[in-house]
Amino acid sequence: MKILKSPWFKCIACLLCIAVISGALLASLNDVLAVSPETRTARAIKKIYGEEKEYATVLDVDNGYEPIIFDGVGSVNKVYSVSGDLLFQTTGYKGYKNGTVTLWIKAVKTNEKYSIEKVLLETSEKQTLMSKLTGEFYGGFNLTDVTEAYDSGSLFSATEKTAENYNPVSGATYSATAAANAVNCVIKYLGGER
Repeated sequence: MKILKSPWFKCIACLLCIAVISGALLASLNDVLAVSPETRTARAIKKIYGEEKEYATVLDVDNGYEPIIFDGVGSVNKVYSVSGDLLFQTTGYKGYKNGTVTLWIKAVKTNEKYSIEKVLLETSEKQTLMSKLTGEFYGGFNLTDVTEAYDSGSLFSATEKTAENYNPVSGATYSATAAANAVNCVIKYLGGER
């Protein structure tokens, strides 16, 4: 059998063995290293609050709930009640190349009104200049009265200088727009749009 001794056959056989072994390893490690939605939520809460906290689920797409979609703006994917606060995971649309930015947003209730006190990046899709969106940018989304902002129509914008809640960033306008839209989803949700 001359074909079994050819260099081409040996190369193909070697590559086939590598592919089979790699596929088996990836399949087994995928199950072993998988992170459950509950673990991801606990990690996010710890990142935002600095410690583990008990929470109650209000809305969670990982548990069969439908996301709340605000046309052209974004969606609310998860809402948790944490020590009287509301913790949102929202996705803002209209990013670079129609990509998205997903944020965790902490809304604190004081004297019957909500304020936005912390905004953290979860993930982004198709966004190339996310490093331009620093902690200072996310800190610009702090808002003392969400209801007042909603009632006056003062949603966040990364492009309109006339907007009351203008949050500019140079070099990553589309990514900043998606992030602003993610925060606007919380304002719309707390304003009663559902």
